[in-house]
Amino acid sequence: MGIPELRNELHDFINHADERFLKMIYAMSKEYKKTAIVGYNPDGTSITEMDLINRVKSASKRVKSGDYLTQEEVEKEVENW
Repeated sequence: MGIPELRNELHDFINHADERFLKMIYAMSKEYKKTAIVGYNPDGTSITEMDLINRVKSASKRVKSGDYLTQEEVEKEVENW
């Protein structure tokens, strides 16, 4: 069975499903989304949605605590490359 046929059959299951089945599919889909690859690091390793969320939270904490470089500091650092 190819992807289009699989999608059609799953749509049919969902369209005729009871509440219990729909809740199971929904829960499974949410978990899958957390582990879905949303990008790649420069070294080729994958980044999941949860990795990305954690990185954003970590960066936000660093900025709020004042742990960042100013534009001027970045420009000086670039001059030394």
